Amino acid sequence: MKTRFYIGILFLLLQVGSIIYARFIPERFFCWAPYDSHTLFETFVTIDGKTLSQQEAEARYNYKMRGWEQRSIDNIFLIISQYESTYGKDDNATVVVKYATNGHEEKEWTYQR
Repeated sequence: MKTRFYIGILFLLLQVGSIIYARFIPERFFCWAPYDSHTLFETFVTIDGKTLSQQEAEARYNYKMRGWEQRSIDNIFLIISQYESTYGKDDNATVVVKYATNGHEEKEWTYQR
């Protein structure tokens, strides 16, 4: 009986720890309200001087590359960075993401290897 009690307490502590941790990272996967921002974005991918079409970019990252993102925009940055540092590391790609979160001023994020 005591073992089950301690397993239950450990389970709850792990959940609370995950939520607290998520509040301090940009991706915010485990937050209670992960959809608290909406970002309009568009991605431009250039490989060796050739700009990919939106369909080619979406096929490259296996994710939408324009439109609304309901999660943190850092999720898009993470998808791009992970792909470019692994599968695309030899492609000499430059990726520019133009985005505006919650109607604020447009910003630009660039990945260049």
